[in-house]
Amino acid sequence: MKLGKFKEIVLLALVILLSIFLRFYKLGSIPNGLYVDEALTGYNAFSILLTGKDEYGKFLPLAFRFFGSYSPPFYVYLTVVAVKIFGLSIFSTRFSSAAFGVIGVILVYFFLKYSDLFKFKYLPLIGAFLFSISPWAIFFSRAGYEINFGFIVLSLGILFLWLGLRKIKLIPLAYIFLSLSSYGSHLNRYLIPILAALSLVYFKKELFSKAAKRFTTLGLIFAFLIQIPNLYLFLTPAFNTKGDLFYQDLLTTQLSKIHGLLPQFLSYPLSLIREFSARYLTYFSPRSLFLLEDPDIQRSAPGLSPFYFWMVVPFLAGLYNIFKERKILFSRFIIFLLLVFPVPLALTSEPFSSQRGLHMLLPLVIVITIGMGALFKKYGKIAFLFFIILSLISFIFLWRSYFVLLPFERAKVWGYGFDKLTQEIVNNPKITYVIDQERIKPFYIEFAFFSKLSPEKLQNSVGGKIKENYYTNIVFNSSYKFQNIETRGVEWEKDIYKEQILVGDELTISESQAMEHFLTKVFEIRDPVNEIVFVGYKTDPTTKCLRTNFESIYCRKI
Repeated sequence: MKLGKFKEIVLLALVILLSIFLRFYKLGSIPNGLYVDEALTGYNAFSILLTGKDEYGKFLPLAFRFFGSYSPPFYVYLTVVAVKIFGLSIFSTRFSSAAFGVIGVILVYFFLKYSDLFKFKYLPLIGAFLFSISPWAIFFSRAGYEINFGFIVLSLGILFLWLGLRKIKLIPLAYIFLSLSSYGSHLNRYLIPILAALSLVYFKKELFSKAAKRFTTLGLIFAFLIQIPNLYLFLTPAFNTKGDLFYQDLLTTQLSKIHGLLPQFLSYPLSLIREFSARYLTYFSPRSLFLLEDPDIQRSAPGLSPFYFWMVVPFLAGLYNIFKERKILFSRFIIFLLLVFPVPLALTSEPFSSQRGLHMLLPLVIVITIGMGALFKKYGKIAFLFFIILSLISFIFLWRSYFVLLPFERAKVWGYGFDKLTQEIVNNPKITYVIDQERIKPFYIEFAFFSKLSPEKLQNSVGGKIKENYYTNIVFNSSYKFQNIETRGVEWEKDIYKEQILVGDELTISESQAMEHFLTKVFEIRDPVNEIVFVGYKTDPTTKCLRTNFESIYCRKI
């Protein structure tokens, strides 16, 4: 082995080790809590492992009825393996996502390894490094639900599509992995048909040459066969539960404002073009990518944008060089990804979503890396020195934001305290707890997760009609009753006349309500910044009835 090759392998190994550290360090405790989507994933994997059925008693579902959203199934089934090895825990629920995050680093390396735009030797290593330290990549690699897994499988398909344009025998693998990725995340269900169809048009010269035609046809056949379960779901309400993300109401409002100025056959398309283009361009906006946090604080670390602020310079340089060399196949390929990937995002109501737009991470990292290569080529050692310094500064910002601030400042939005509330309930099996669901995320699944509730008990608490009409009964009801808990809204006219503990957040029960109904605070759970997450009040029906002269009909039952 040549010394240069050995050095490259060592450097790649160091980048992979860094990515492993950033994705697995304190994985079970940072983020600090268990988000409900993670609880659904982990517990359903646990249920599948023990019974072969999900929380509703459905045997090996094609899509999981998570709060009526019907999430693609692959990540849950993958998590079954982690739960089998490590047991049901926060770590096992996040394990597969973190592992695939490391695989993503390797994919970026090989993507650039076989590019034909720059011959800069260490460009693939730089790309792998930038991906490994990207806040966007790290954040979702440490989230225990399907979004990162779907992104990596999609990226694997994209890698084989690129390699297949160079070596046509690999094209079937490209369409196979692209098709499989539709079972990895919601957005891929819509992106993959668009991507596959447009790739046949954009690369028709390469894909339908005499030598390539049979491999392209074979890949499309395999892709279609893989889609048979999705085609079945397509005929049910379960497939399009995210349809409400489209901004139809916004378009209707705009149409009412310009009513009479233009005929409807012109005003509607113009309004649609306006909203579509605004959202489309947001995913290339330097403000959104390099300066601002995600609008949803649950999807970012404090003070961190998807990329570091200094990466805006190589980003712009990369765009310039890619469009400058657009006749080169690799540039054409990246331009294709940049043009197609934002299309489904531009049809959703959120102006910018780092979670839904995670697949944009791949082409954007490639663009930034190409820009770095251009800067190294032009400015040499000075550019490399700045790169090293800025990378070290970025690592400090990352450490402070993600591993110091996030566990404190964002604990509440990540479901902090559900484990402590579960333990409180488990320790008092003879007391009935009513968990308010008007303001609190669905508690039943958090309780099932942390108490390791027998799957049969949860399955038996669900009506049979849900299992019988699994893919058509999409209405979710967070009211459950099992063991010593009830999860529902507080019914003030009844609940204060039963001996039980009412649980809510800091706004569920006011001090005046507690005094009026003779409730006694028995516990409160606070997050790391000392904000109340949960508070429990014990009822006193006897005193309530005595003080109100037994005026309520429920007093007669005491």
